[in-house]
Amino acid sequence: MKKIIASGILILCMGFTYAQGVGSFFDQGNSKIKVMIQQIVLQQTYLSEIKTGYKDTQNGLNTAHDLKNGTFNLHQNYFNSLNVVSPAVKNNPKIKLISTYQQQIMSNFGSEISWQKQQSILNNDEISYIEKVYGNILAGCTKDLDELNTVVTPGQAQMKDEERINLINSIYTRTNDKYKFSMSFTQNTRSFALDRQTGKQQAQTLKQLYNIN
Repeated sequence: MKKIIASGILILCMGFTYAQGVGSFFDQGNSKIKVMIQQIVLQQTYLSEIKTGYKDTQNGLNTAHDLKNGTFNLHQNYFNSLNVVSPAVKNNPKIKLISTYQQQIMSNFGSEISWQKQQSILNNDEISYIEKVYGNILAGCTKDLDELNTVVTPGQAQMKDEERINLINSIYTRTNDKYKFSMSFTQNTRSFALDRQTGKQQAQTLKQLYNIN
């Protein structure tokens, strides 16, 4: 009887111990599951925040891209407009005057040099000097003409109409100065040559008058 009671007590104790072990096992398992669930929730929250942040960043980048493209397009349109030559520039009356003055400059010097060579009043060095002056003036005219072509030709330079007109005015002023100089210079050389010719004729007349050899 005592053995049976002892065995029963032992079985109860083992059952209680087993129950405690099983309960402890499930408690530990539940704790682990709870921790895992909490971690999953935290990970989902973290991933959700990352996705939200990514979307915000992407939206921000898209907005920045759109703004950048819009700004670029505005800038591109602005620079393209600077390549266009407006009628106000093309029809500027000073453009034709610049061309007329340059043609007159070449005509003045060309005629004077040709006349001087035909008359043979001035010596070779003096005629060479006239040709050198003409060469310098012609080089300046060529430079002015190149600049004028750049100003009035579409796509050659990025400038506002005001800048183009200011340059045309500047080229006109320089060309007009060259024209006035060419008129004055060729007239003076002609007068100088004629005076020398007159002096020679007078000297010759005196020689003849007084029979001087």
